[in-house]
Amino acid sequence: MRNSLVRRPTSLLDEFFNDEFFLPTLSRSNALDVYQENDNYIVEVDLPGFTKDDISIAYNNDLLTIRAQHAEETTDDTKKYVYRSRSRSLFTRQIRFSNIDSEAIEAKYDNGVLKVTLPCKLNTATTKQIEVK
Repeated sequence: MRNSLVRRPTSLLDEFFNDEFFLPTLSRSNALDVYQENDNYIVEVDLPGFTKDDISIAYNNDLLTIRAQHAEETTDDTKKYVYRSRSRSLFTRQIRFSNIDSEAIEAKYDNGVLKVTLPCKLNTATTKQIEVK
């Protein structure tokens, strides 16, 4: 719901583009799933409109950071825009994981979906029987 306490004079175009349809909502945010498959955590995130060069992924101190940024640099001077919202897109998400083999993390981007595979470190602890004396 929009704040109705302060209203500025609006034109028909202002009312049209300030409609809730054009405002960002949680339901239109990038879908993100995290699940476990065998000995891996899988992170899948929808990033339509981005290229693989727009995406950067970092894993540092148990924190996975996914960032996608796109800025439209070309402008068409022949068009007289009434409304424009596609000139810049930014997505950032951080997820904390532990016990990850950071050297084996893989990422694949296909048809607008980013899939990051985070292998869990194998438990290399050995069991030793201790004699009670």
